[in-house]
Amino acid sequence: MNLPGLPRVATRRVVLLCVYVLVASASFCGFFSKYAFRDSSASDSMVLMLDGSAERPYVYRQLLPSIANIADRLTPVELKDHFLRHLQQDYPRHNWLSNTFVRATDASDPQYAFRYYLMYGMIFLTLTGAMLMLRLICLQLVGNEAASTLAPLVFALAVPAGNFWDFPELFFMTLALWVALRGKLFWLLPLTLAATLNKESFLFFVLALYPFVRARLPRSGALAWSAACVVLAAAVNLLTKLHYASNPGGPVQFHLVDNLRFLADPRNYFHGEYTYGILLPKGFNVLLLFLACVVVRAGWRRLPRVAQQHAWLVCALNVPLYLMFGYGDEIRALSMLDIAASLLICTGLSSYLQRAEQTAAVPSPPVADPRKGEAAIGRPAISLNES
Repeated sequence: MNLPGLPRVATRRVVLLCVYVLVASASFCGFFSKYAFRDSSASDSMVLMLDGSAERPYVYRQLLPSIANIADRLTPVELKDHFLRHLQQDYPRHNWLSNTFVRATDASDPQYAFRYYLMYGMIFLTLTGAMLMLRLICLQLVGNEAASTLAPLVFALAVPAGNFWDFPELFFMTLALWVALRGKLFWLLPLTLAATLNKESFLFFVLALYPFVRARLPRSGALAWSAACVVLAAAVNLLTKLHYASNPGGPVQFHLVDNLRFLADPRNYFHGEYTYGILLPKGFNVLLLFLACVVVRAGWRRLPRVAQQHAWLVCALNVPLYLMFGYGDEIRALSMLDIAASLLICTGLSSYLQRAEQTAAVPSPPVADPRKGEAAIGRPAISLNES
């Protein structure tokens, strides 16, 4: 059914966007109800990020806080005052973040409330944008429209996000891969700049784009583009570290020994957590590891070769980084694998849907007609009284 006054294509796009926003809302609500913006944290709360006083390395993730600060300075005072008065009117009725999420305590602070809401909106938009970009990537590399539409929805509900910069990180990774996939390589430079300001690990993800760049350019050109992006990301990373060199903490948090101990303890494979109001498996839970194996087994062989090469590269880069700088079952530290995981989900769904279509296309066997007392294929019907 088409919406009145809209052509069929536009109707489908409206419905698609509504479904994606609905699922993104559920996913983001699961994240925000559990963590908010780390409001009570003394190291990486949103207030500290906005002030630039958070501990290193968290303070390096400054892209969205800087945008919020600039928007705060450019917004007329009268408009901000009206917004703050509205939040305080019949408090907390109109301050729906404070009213809905008990952990969002800084949303009621007049000094930060306007920027807090800006951050909330921007981060939600990056999640929705990342899901839409994942769909385009799946369509380009897998081709099955139904599977390509479903895969980002499945992934968003299971996305292991734990901090606000994880959502724009996913958006920038999907956008960069799409740009490389389409051969619009010039746009990789500004994307690398923005993505590295959001999270310094993008420097390594750029290397995993090489198979897609190589598909468009000869080896020398692909290496040159990859090197240019790495140099730009390294320069941004270095300047950011120098700017915040006086902040507490260190440039990295080294947890290799802690992680090896964690992985060696069998009890850590049975942890659970509350995300959507019920107890679900957490991190490296055996059930999640089993599901991951099923997804890889179902989808790997159907992945295009360039996507397989990308997956091997992100594994080679991200797994050592997680072991050294992640912590315990903080599985979001494996975020560079997100696109590969979504593609595997898509190929697995595509295979399942194709088998379902083939099964539905097979004619059903003839059914006996009880009124005639014999099967449709001509054999005598079997009587219940027959010995």
